[in-house]
Amino acid sequence: MERCTTCTAVLTPVKIVEAHDESYYASQYSLTATVRASTEYHRHFRFPEYIKLIADVQKIAPAPRRWLDVGCDHGFFLDEVRRYGYTAAGVEVAQQPRRYAQEIGLNVFERLDDVTDTYDIVSLWHVLEHIPTPLEFLTKIHDRMSPDGVLRIRVPDAGSLPSRLLGSSWIWFQPHHHVVHYTTSVLHRVVTAAGFDIVRLRTQRPNTLLTRRSYRLARSVFRKEMEMPTRPIYDYLARTWQDLTGVELDCVARRR
Repeated sequence: MERCTTCTAVLTPVKIVEAHDESYYASQYSLTATVRASTEYHRHFRFPEYIKLIADVQKIAPAPRRWLDVGCDHGFFLDEVRRYGYTAAGVEVAQQPRRYAQEIGLNVFERLDDVTDTYDIVSLWHVLEHIPTPLEFLTKIHDRMSPDGVLRIRVPDAGSLPSRLLGSSWIWFQPHHHVVHYTTSVLHRVVTAAGFDIVRLRTQRPNTLLTRRSYRLARSVFRKEMEMPTRPIYDYLARTWQDLTGVELDCVARRR
């Protein structure tokens, strides 16, 4: 790994980054085996998380407003966003999930450069760590936002206690996918440099007790009614390990 001498960000070596360009994300990258096995199952067990995220934004930017979700995957979150009165659009470079989102009626662009409208809210859920030039990327987002627009970011917290203790064994230390590894200070620097004022920046565990209960319930229902195969024990152990060690940074900022 390499460290930026200016902002102290930990970076994945360039030779690895260059091997994972947009064609890699379009054809090979997949979040988890869960997504590959059942897209609808993933939608249902993440439902409590989606509602919590929407409710959090509603407090500072209630509908009707225009919401852009960058890296929207299959559009599960966006589908809920539009049900709450927002005009929703997404960006997704991977072809298969983008087509899925479009088939359920969502407006999804292939690249951020294809977006020409302005938005009141932009969300990036575990996306920024995949971007090799985050300042340039956030500046483009800044240019596509309305005055005083709300930016929401979640990224793995590379400065968390589990990350420091476990090092390269940490669940979200993934140099083959993550090209920039954020701490609180690094994320603060890049967001403010792109033209935003930080409203809130905190560390948190993304998988709450409610999310874990929803995961178990959805798994039980889909296994029984949709004949999903029983998962091997190591899959459950891996999820438990992620629940225990996965810590993220949650950022709320406004366009300056």
